[in-house]
Amino acid sequence: MDSNLSSSITERAHVEPQDLYLASHGSVFGIGGGAAVINQLAGAFERRGLSTLRLGIGDNPSESGVGLSSGRLNLAGAVPAAFWRFRNLLMPRRLAAELCELPPPRGVFVGLNPLWIVAAKKAWPDTPIVFLFAASLTNCQPFTWGGRKPSLWQRVDHAALSRAERRALDTADRVIVPTCQSQQELAEICPSARNRIVTCTYGAELRSVDNAAGDVIRRDLGLSSDDLLALAIGVCNRNKAFDLAVSEMRSTIARTRLAVICSGPEYCALEKLIRDSGLGKRVFLRESQPDLAPWYSAADCVVSTSCYDTFPYVMLDGMCFGRPVLVPRHDPPHAYSGIAEIVREHGGGVIYDRTRNGALAAALNRLTRDLDARRAIGRTARDVARRLFTWDACIDLILKETPGRGDDVRTTPDQAERESLCV
Repeated sequence: MDSNLSSSITERAHVEPQDLYLASHGSVFGIGGGAAVINQLAGAFERRGLSTLRLGIGDNPSESGVGLSSGRLNLAGAVPAAFWRFRNLLMPRRLAAELCELPPPRGVFVGLNPLWIVAAKKAWPDTPIVFLFAASLTNCQPFTWGGRKPSLWQRVDHAALSRAERRALDTADRVIVPTCQSQQELAEICPSARNRIVTCTYGAELRSVDNAAGDVIRRDLGLSSDDLLALAIGVCNRNKAFDLAVSEMRSTIARTRLAVICSGPEYCALEKLIRDSGLGKRVFLRESQPDLAPWYSAADCVVSTSCYDTFPYVMLDGMCFGRPVLVPRHDPPHAYSGIAEIVREHGGGVIYDRTRNGALAAALNRLTRDLDARRAIGRTARDVARRLFTWDACIDLILKETPGRGDDVRTTPDQAERESLCV
């Protein structure tokens, strides 16, 4: 056994149980949306006097145990090298074995990923398990194939994730989803979970615009005060489809600019598209940044081009900075866009049809030409974030006594009103 992994197991044997365990998608020390959700949720619980342990998955065994004194722990998610193609099939069992080395939480286990839910239920069958839904892997993963026929191993991986998702939905004591579209989506995937699904938006942190830091970025990009800077952030894969934003820039007016901050498998292809399109002076490609606050401060709006994005944290952050968000219309199976539901009901952005050529360009042109409208939409966006993107209601649902398997947990007036808007 790896000596680092052995020492981390020894360290975990002395872990004191906490009130709640919160499990992220990947490394708990990461900077992505999953880590942000877990860190903010942990802070909100701790402000209520409840202790938490934040869990992540670290394929590097030497990461395991790092930061335990700060309430964060990565479990080793690696599987034998010969079985890497079956990683997601084997992961729940591997995580369950690792969880068995920990004492169960005194209260609730909360997981963002179905693999965690299956593992936690296997390790601690009597512990209340809450699935804080982020995205349906069953529906999302095919978009990463970009319309190409999946390989054998992609089909195997998709089957493993779909199986884990159905098991998680079937066994979780409560499933919290951010929108009505998510509620409907999961009810179709696992009808038996219907009565355990409750709708509640995530929390997010309101941020102050740093004009000085934003001005530095705008100067470095060579922008004038009249130029509009649209910002797109995320993993550079076929699902995020940043190439759509680049292509649409050909139909925007000259004062429109686009900054894409990303990393991932399609980065080189996106770089080539920008170069070949002759848009290098209007489209700026940057690798992932450790601090995105200056970029939000520099931007005039935030853009999503994803085929599938249930409740993208980039859009939440944009609204928290008072930036209009441009989001695709929810149109399954062509596009899944949970944030469009929030924009449709409350404002704070512009919804466009990502299946129609020129729709995103038209939305960008409107914001470029109309400064007053842009500012008004931005003020609405921040107000929506202030009112809706809090953790209070979500925490109340997590701490609420878990229902019987046949009980309907969707009983609050706000939830009933949201449901009446579902179509």
